[in-house]
Amino acid sequence: MIRTPLHNILPSLRIPIVSGPMGGAAGGRLAAEVSRAGGFGFVGGGYLTPSQLDQEFAVVESILERSTGSSHRMEIGVGFLGWKLSQLDSSPTSTLSNSAFDPASRPKAFACIDSTLKKLPRAIWLAFGKSSDLSKWAKAFRERERALHGDRTEDSWKLFVGVGSEQEAKVAVEEVGADVVVAQGIEAGGHGNGSSPPLSTLLPHIARRLSSYRPLNPDSKPILLGAGGLSNGEHLVSCLALGASGAVYGTRFLLTPESCYPDERKQVLLHAKEGSTVRSMAFDEARSTLDWPEGVDGRGIRNATVDDYEAGRDDKAARQATYMDAEKRGDADRLIVWAGTGVGNMDKIAPAGDVVRELEQEALQSMERVEAMSDSTS
Repeated sequence: MIRTPLHNILPSLRIPIVSGPMGGAAGGRLAAEVSRAGGFGFVGGGYLTPSQLDQEFAVVESILERSTGSSHRMEIGVGFLGWKLSQLDSSPTSTLSNSAFDPASRPKAFACIDSTLKKLPRAIWLAFGKSSDLSKWAKAFRERERALHGDRTEDSWKLFVGVGSEQEAKVAVEEVGADVVVAQGIEAGGHGNGSSPPLSTLLPHIARRLSSYRPLNPDSKPILLGAGGLSNGEHLVSCLALGASGAVYGTRFLLTPESCYPDERKQVLLHAKEGSTVRSMAFDEARSTLDWPEGVDGRGIRNATVDDYEAGRDDKAARQATYMDAEKRGDADRLIVWAGTGVGNMDKIAPAGDVVRELEQEALQSMERVEAMSDSTS
């Protein structure tokens, strides 16, 4: 059995494997099945409405057999985008701890926050945005939690914060109040810091400095996780060896029946080879989603959409029109398919619970191989 500090804050955890909050792919079914298998699953809530969040929570409650209105924590997490929350609501947050605060007066962001907190998730994940954005929304979540549920200090939700550099990690701990820092290397699929170093460099760099940070909550001992390009159990062991207490998998969980990712995109992932991915702004240009923070780009499968962008074929409007047409036709040669660098190691669609158990067995076998190389008599 592998036990790390992550187990101390996630009571249901058996193996330190986390499924990331992937927008448009990680819904309640995936998150719940990962948690039920002994990992910890996140719902990607960045673009969901309050009613959509409620639907995902209903799925989680059904799978985890949690009664509606239970006072116990729901053993999943929900991820949000700092910049997106600020885009929805840029107002000050000075009155949020007042129980009389009416989120209906500011429905866009706070209705999502309240819908989430009322279900008592075990964790909240914040990522992407200025440090002021992340700090503001971390505070907002904490104050709304107190307003809705009072002081549950011993059973509070835990804050995961995604980072792509050592400086971002320091800010996450000292200004945002992260309980868990998720270090995402350049290998990660989907959106990420385009200047992040490889995970093998980033993780030990942060791990060596983590204890020197001054946590916003003096009683907190922040935990470090690794993410980016992970595809097998050996990668979990490598993260542990580099100073992390667990690993976050994204693309690996796209290839599950529980993932909301469209089937045609799953097929593209199945046929991907080593070196099939690329980081590019082509993906966001094609989808007209260029409002992500400066320095953030995306990693996905290289295809004709990327080729046209890099070659400068037509102008932006024409390329966007071509992509919209490709979406309608389901053109696999042009569809945006997010994927990390480890996608070439994946060759099957399997239930999320089986994936968790397979990763666990691979990790244990990897640790046994390493242990066998150690000469205990020397």
